[in-house]
Amino acid sequence: MATSSSYAGETSSRSCIAAERAALLSFKTGMTSDPAKRLDSWRGHDCCQWSGVTCNNRTGHVVELSLRNAFIKDDTNFVWCMPHGESGGLEGKISSSLLALQHLKHLDLSGNNLGGVGVTIPKFLGSIKSLTYLNLACMNFDGGVPPQLGNLSRLLHLNLEATVFSHTLLHSDDISWLSRLGLLRSLDMSGVNLSTIPDWVGVVTLVPSLEVLQLSQCGLSLQHEPRLHSNLSSLQVLDLYSNRIDTLNPTYWFWDVLIIKELDLSSNKIVGQLPDAIGNMTSLQTLRLGDNYLSGVKSELFGNLCNLSWLELWSNEIDQDMSDFMEGFPVCTKSKLRSLDLSATNLTGRIPSSIKQWKNLSDLQLSENRLVGSIPLGIGKMTNLRSLILNNNQLNGSVSEEHFANLVNLMELSLSHNPVHITISSNWIPTFNLEVADFANTKMGPHFPLWLKGQKDIWDLDISYTGIVDLVPDWFWTVLSNVSYVNISCNQISGRLPATLEFMTSAQMLDLNSNDFTGLLPLLPESLLFLDISRNSLSGPLPQDFGAPMLTELVLFANHINGTIPIYICQLQYMRVLDLSENLLVGQLPQCSKGRDDKEELNTTVDPGNRQLSALILHSNSLSGEFPEFLQYSPLLTLLDLSHNKFEGELPTWTSGKLPYLSFLLLRHNMFSGSIPLELTEQVHLQFLDIANNRISGAIPRGLANLKAIAQYSKIRSDNPLESKFGGTGVDNHIEAIKYDDSQQIVMKGQQLYYTSAIVYMVGLDFSCNNLLGEIPEEIASLFGLKLLNVSHNQFTGKIPDKIGLLRRLESLDLSFNELYGEIPWSLTDITTLSHLNLSYNNLSGRIPSGSQLQTLSDSESMYIGNNYLCGPPLSMSCSRPEVTEDHHEGNNTNNSDLYLGLAAGFVAGLWMVFVIFLFVKTWRVAYFQLLDNLYKARCNCLWPKYPQTAGASLKTGH
Repeated sequence: MATSSSYAGETSSRSCIAAERAALLSFKTGMTSDPAKRLDSWRGHDCCQWSGVTCNNRTGHVVELSLRNAFIKDDTNFVWCMPHGESGGLEGKISSSLLALQHLKHLDLSGNNLGGVGVTIPKFLGSIKSLTYLNLACMNFDGGVPPQLGNLSRLLHLNLEATVFSHTLLHSDDISWLSRLGLLRSLDMSGVNLSTIPDWVGVVTLVPSLEVLQLSQCGLSLQHEPRLHSNLSSLQVLDLYSNRIDTLNPTYWFWDVLIIKELDLSSNKIVGQLPDAIGNMTSLQTLRLGDNYLSGVKSELFGNLCNLSWLELWSNEIDQDMSDFMEGFPVCTKSKLRSLDLSATNLTGRIPSSIKQWKNLSDLQLSENRLVGSIPLGIGKMTNLRSLILNNNQLNGSVSEEHFANLVNLMELSLSHNPVHITISSNWIPTFNLEVADFANTKMGPHFPLWLKGQKDIWDLDISYTGIVDLVPDWFWTVLSNVSYVNISCNQISGRLPATLEFMTSAQMLDLNSNDFTGLLPLLPESLLFLDISRNSLSGPLPQDFGAPMLTELVLFANHINGTIPIYICQLQYMRVLDLSENLLVGQLPQCSKGRDDKEELNTTVDPGNRQLSALILHSNSLSGEFPEFLQYSPLLTLLDLSHNKFEGELPTWTSGKLPYLSFLLLRHNMFSGSIPLELTEQVHLQFLDIANNRISGAIPRGLANLKAIAQYSKIRSDNPLESKFGGTGVDNHIEAIKYDDSQQIVMKGQQLYYTSAIVYMVGLDFSCNNLLGEIPEEIASLFGLKLLNVSHNQFTGKIPDKIGLLRRLESLDLSFNELYGEIPWSLTDITTLSHLNLSYNNLSGRIPSGSQLQTLSDSESMYIGNNYLCGPPLSMSCSRPEVTEDHHEGNNTNNSDLYLGLAAGFVAGLWMVFVIFLFVKTWRVAYFQLLDNLYKARCNCLWPKYPQTAGASLKTGH
């Protein structure tokens, strides 16, 4: 909790105590970094004149040490921690010399990085017994909270808020020491893990003077058999945000504290209905219940809450017509309420025209509901409105300047993902200054919204998918010089990009994809983290240095960029996704620095390279050279796509050791040669491998079962390398993820398909169009997660593995154009997911298995063509032996073989007896040939009765 100093007016008329000055200097010595130069004034003899130090004007003793980091966000009573490394605070270690300040009443070190892994809150602080105010919030401490803090019996304010997104974990298994702080008014232990404390309520209620209790994100739950009464008669603020509370019993202790002004139970797991007891809390001014599982919330419950000014119910089930819900509020609430958040509450119907009666409302959030109809003009009469969030509904009709005529205070406007038509005239000058303007997926075009020209305070602009077909105005880039987030993608906006965007000093994300921009890639803002200018008409080479050293995602696919890839790419140390595919790039990839190694010194003139790289996508260019060696120093690489280029040489053996997380490897249509490295089968995360259309030779290596991401389908990586992690600091919270939109080319089911970020669900092996030989390994049947298997156009011999039917997830199987022989395994009929099969042009023989799945495949006859010894449906060639069915094909094989062997032996024996008789018995031989002669004459007379002589002559002469 942030509380202003009560000693700010105390300036000393005399110099400080020498021992205390020495203690402060010792504290300064423990600081290793002071980027804000907070301690630069700590020099000279009079420490009472130093920045952050306050002395008693009568005694000269130091009574206040306030070195709070100025970057800590303070929102009324709440402190918001920032990630360390971005805060610019002090770094170092707190010196025990502070014990010399025995008259110190106020100590505030919040927001400075004076903790770290293994660094606990100093126990000696519990010995400065004069303290009435102690603020150690957001300092990155680790370990347990020292119970010695219970010795600070004069303490009025204690803040131990932890940074929940750090690598440290502040926790406590026993908070009984709080009972010794009888004067404590304000306690904040948010982010401190208290999950092992069963009766935390019983402990905090022993501190009767508490006015503010903040225990958000502590892992707390409430007992289902609640404590009926509480000693916390002075409590005004109760913050239990984001804990494990799963029910609200109407007899819970806090319902009885009738002077509570702020109650935060949001982001818990509360199920059921809201107790009627909430209507008794007549002092409530702020009520946060969002992000729970409440159902059937009725506005009548708030009938007695006439002081309510802030109400959050988002992400619950109101499940009611909005007009009925709004009418249920009492008149007193309508006149007092300033903020109302009903987002994602399953509201239906129209926004009532009576909304204009809520004249004091400044924030109205109705996003992600099922609201229909047009936006009422009455909204334009809500003159105090600062934030209007209506995105993701089914609103329609026109939105004109009349809707905003009187909204002079409007700062945040979101109408996105509604089929509304923005009909604002081009010469309209708004009376407001927006900071957030979100119109994505509305009907704003075809002209560019010229009214944006006066909106110079915008830091979040989204006009993507709005049907704009226009030239970008010259003023657009300079007006948005303070912007953080710009998305104008998926329109037909044309024009030439400026030579530089460096003047956009706050820009963190620019999404310009799928437009008609021309020109070169501009020089980029230094603060930029994400850039997407894909599917435009950029040309020329990439700059040798295009700025943006913090860039994490650079997406430039489907342009006309030519030349080579500059070595500057190697210096982008934070790069996670680099996509330069579908351009005109040539030459070899830059030789990035190899980085520091145990046996190798770091080249200090070159940066270590892209150690954060997760996806490198370069397909469809004319790049050449061997497999990129610099990737050995990108250990987080997940997706590598070098397909459709001119890369050559052998595949490396180091990938399994250097790229342990590699999941998608696409190398098709290059000139790679050599054999498939055995080490490639040791890639435990590899789930898609495409080396088609290369010059790979040799056999498929044994050990395919080691591909665990394919063999154990449920174990494939759950995160998506093509889903942006961009968001957070400096960018509006609604930007959670940016879906990657490039198209990966994959040949499946006999055709070329395109995958975007959904490639994460693709599991397959494509070895087609190479020079591979030998047999298809039996181990391939152990890769149970396979959806695609293509080994066509090679020189494989042997039989199709008998257990191939174990691949029950297989959707596409192509074994065509090889030299496979033998029968088709009957187990193929067990693969019910199979929708494409190609066994053509092999040497397969025998009956084609009959099964419902195989018979449903389209173009079923062509999948077997080129196998001259196959028979049975769907081919026209019938089989001479009885049809083999699934039930008896294995058991009858032996009996059928014996039958056919006996028939053959009998035929040979009979023929041999006839030959012996004719050879040694002359009378039988003469009689047999006379019989043949008579039959011959009879046949001739039957065929040619009118010309017996001619016919006979012709037969005798052979004509």
